[in-house]
Amino acid sequence: MKKVLWGMMMFILMFFMAMPVYAVEDYTFDLQYTGEVVKNVQKDGYVILKAGKDSLPYSKVRVKIKIEGPATPVILARDSNNTQYNVAQLEYWGPQTGFPVNSATINVTPIQATYPEAGTYTTTLSLVDVSQEPEKVITTKQFTVHVYEEDEVPENNVIDNAVVDNNIANNTLGELPKTGTSVIEYAMYIIALTLIISIVGIYLNKKRMKA
Repeated sequence: MKKVLWGMMMFILMFFMAMPVYAVEDYTFDLQYTGEVVKNVQKDGYVILKAGKDSLPYSKVRVKIKIEGPATPVILARDSNNTQYNVAQLEYWGPQTGFPVNSATINVTPIQATYPEAGTYTTTLSLVDVSQEPEKVITTKQFTVHVYEEDEVPENNVIDNAVVDNNIANNTLGELPKTGTSVIEYAMYIIALTLIISIVGIYLNKKRMKA
């Protein structure tokens, strides 16, 4: 009997070790534009907020913006009322009361950026839940933009201030690495474990009846 139980325990252990554990897909930021960024030349682009399939819903979020570099750029964006804002100056995007997001969210915000000085700029975008105090950071992404003097642009690159295609960009942000187990995966584990325990119980009952 002990050998049987030991064999069952080993089977359960091997089963869970063999089951794949996938990364939880959460909210991510992307930046897309074409060509090089040049001092005092407006660059058109897109900032994209995209949810993963396992992203939790939030009713009140905002995007915090922090920019570090040789100078403060002008980054213009328009809200749903077509009102234009300089988000680099405001240091946030979205209404003060926040806006809702869920697993179906794909927000594409056109921007027009102008950098007054050449050099390297670091921008940090953070999605925060403003319904909590202090604000909860849901996800954050940092990326860099190098701004050229007009006479320093590499010869093999073209100064182009129009985004040709959403899938073409020379500076696309990657997704944040996430670890953990989704609710669906936990449910699968529970179901599998329940089935295994049931099979073990049936087997042991049969052994008792025979004995």
